[in-house]
Amino acid sequence: MKEYILVLAIALLCCGVTSISKAQQQMGLEVDFFGYVDNREYKSSYTEDKTFLGTILSPKLYFALDSNHRIYGGLHYNQDFGIHQENKERISPIAYYNFRNKNIDFALGHMPRHERLADVPRMVLADTFMYDRPNIEGMYFAFQNRYIKQAIYIDWLSKQSYHQRERFVVGLSGKYTFGSFYVADDALLYHNAKTSNEELEDNIQDNGIVLLRIGADLSRKTFLDSLTVDAGMAIGFDRVRNEYDLRVARGFISNIYIGYKQFFLGNTLYLGDAQNLPNGDSFYHRDTYDRLDLGWTPFRKGNLEGRFTASFHFAPDQVSNQQAFTLRYRFGKTLF
Repeated sequence: MKEYILVLAIALLCCGVTSISKAQQQMGLEVDFFGYVDNREYKSSYTEDKTFLGTILSPKLYFALDSNHRIYGGLHYNQDFGIHQENKERISPIAYYNFRNKNIDFALGHMPRHERLADVPRMVLADTFMYDRPNIEGMYFAFQNRYIKQAIYIDWLSKQSYHQRERFVVGLSGKYTFGSFYVADDALLYHNAKTSNEELEDNIQDNGIVLLRIGADLSRKTFLDSLTVDAGMAIGFDRVRNEYDLRVARGFISNIYIGYKQFFLGNTLYLGDAQNLPNGDSFYHRDTYDRLDLGWTPFRKGNLEGRFTASFHFAPDQVSNQQAFTLRYRFGKTLF
């Protein structure tokens, strides 16, 4: 695998240098370093008591065909702390085309997840995807202007084979702003199909979640650096063909976020039916859940940010806690 990545990187570099020398196109370097220590003392059912510790280094070259078109090539090197033969040491390719102007962002290929899906709610996509699967493998399209941003994406999780199911997700994420108020939408459809082995009696699963929220950004009306509140509904869908028909789960969800200087507080409350979310946060597999985040950003300068968060998870069966420190440093440079 490492040899393949090295050959790919060399080939992309040679092609880029050749193209640039012929057409005087621009070439640049971007690097994303992400370090994480996430200790999860989970006691509730459906949740996994686990500690995530590691780093992801993501260097990539880009070749600008003009002001709108770019080709990216690079890799994610993801390694756990204290690595041994049972730990992961993962190298994933970054290779995608990107068209971008002031209104449109379109990408096709293996593209970094954090750059485009960092703000998707945990109910839709669990934050462990940022650790274990740093790429979107598929397509992404977003339209935005002063008042609107709406994105649609498809992420292929597994190609069908004799032993592996075909699995993919299609998602929506958007925000419509009207002065201090906004409407936010997030949705995800998960399709878990069969393997190519016709002798297996596996059934197709269709699963979905839709979040619609109305909120207000009151940051400019208070002494706080940030104050946002929203509330809305969550509707989940689940079906396993030939086992059970479509099941619908409905609930109420609300969020509040307060930021002042280096400190922040966030709270999410869910009330309603228990959700079945293969890709969402497992705490929503219950009818009542509240998450409280208390955070401190000890340093933030330019593209460097270190953040500590203490989280408390209130569920009917248990109260769980979590402590996480993340550090992200991003930089870019035009080479020629």
